Amino acid sequence: MSAHPSMAGYAEEAETLIRNYERHSFEEIFADILHLFPDRPCRALDIGAGTGRHAAALARRGHAVVAVEPTKELREAGQRLHTDVPLTWIDDALPELAKLQAPPLDGPYGLILMAAVLMHFDADERPALVARCGNMLAPGGRFVLSLRNGPIPAGRRMFPVPREEIVALADEHGMTCVGHAESADHSGRPGVSWTLVCFEKN
Repeated sequence: MSAHPSMAGYAEEAETLIRNYERHSFEEIFADILHLFPDRPCRALDIGAGTGRHAAALARRGHAVVAVEPTKELREAGQRLHTDVPLTWIDDALPELAKLQAPPLDGPYGLILMAAVLMHFDADERPALVARCGNMLAPGGRFVLSLRNGPIPAGRRMFPVPREEIVALADEHGMTCVGHAESADHSGRPGVSWTLVCFEKN
């Protein structure tokens, strides 16, 4: 099966991306909404885990984390870099997430994290992705997103994603927005900013 266009550019730039990803911590990236992450240890799913910096941080907080990353170079880097915590690495990709369609990987999860992922999918694709996450989330569980705003890097596939659109889609699938924030780009890239959103399953 051919790779989905959402993956464009990641393997080719993996060496640079690995260095850049590991320069900033989970706590830095999500500083404005850290209080919205579950306090109690739970099953957590990190979709598009990259080098595992967020997955590893969640594991250090006591969560049992499944890290899904389709780009081999990033996934293998994560397996090397974060051996201090137990992570279940899965080679799988949106939109199908084929390996997460049967127990025990199909959920339920107390936390689903999708950092810098959803903006790679167009407006026709996004409803099914939000629905899928809603179906895997446990009642009372949290669904956390970060969305990149600004210029699109060369060789990548990205789309603007209005926060209002995602709030409406989440509401259709039983998830209520419990907080959001706008964040500057931690790497200082011109014109780039981030929207952080957290939902709770009703």
